[in-house]
Amino acid sequence: MTLGVISPPILSHRVMPGANLIVLTSRRLSMSKNPNPQGKGLTPVLDAWRGMQPARVRAKTPQQVLTDYFTTLLVLSAEFNFKPAPGISYFLYLRGERWILSLISPREWAGRLPGPCLGRCELQTDMTWSLTPESGIGDNAELRAALGAFQSGFIDLLDSESTLEATLPHYVAQLPYYRRLLAAGLANSLSQSLALAGLNGHSGRQWLEQAPLPRLRQTPQS
Repeated sequence: MTLGVISPPILSHRVMPGANLIVLTSRRLSMSKNPNPQGKGLTPVLDAWRGMQPARVRAKTPQQVLTDYFTTLLVLSAEFNFKPAPGISYFLYLRGERWILSLISPREWAGRLPGPCLGRCELQTDMTWSLTPESGIGDNAELRAALGAFQSGFIDLLDSESTLEATLPHYVAQLPYYRRLLAAGLANSLSQSLALAGLNGHSGRQWLEQAPLPRLRQTPQS
């Protein structure tokens, strides 16, 4: 994938030809576009915006920054039509060519799973997401291919002389309402973390050279 000047990434949940999953592309977006095409009115929009601003942001190591960025982009590439809240468990499924985020755990589907479950996700108060993988995901070829394609897109997004903070999704008009607000919350959060840690100003290419790529670790099931 060719990247020109890096702007906020556009997240696509559909498998793209030749990529097997999500491709992160970039396009310069204008803030003059209507930020509220759903017509929710100014007060609800402002309330939702305030509710998705990061809290208790802290300095992070380079590995933590990349892990939070990668994991949160992965979750926000999924389809969902609800407002996520911190402290609640959600589940990330691969259904054909799409990721979907659901409140229903694999054990609650009564044998009618929408697809393989990658793991349990939780929104943190700093507007990044954590992901606890399901056991046995390494044996699922479909999930392995999907994650591999997503990681390739993530590398393409960063592999330039533009700074990492220039790639953050401050405003992505093409995203649905809640995903757009959550993406902006992520951008705000990581921008603050980078500044607190003194890590801003480094190119994406430097990040790829100096920090290990994020990997999902399988955790023991209790």
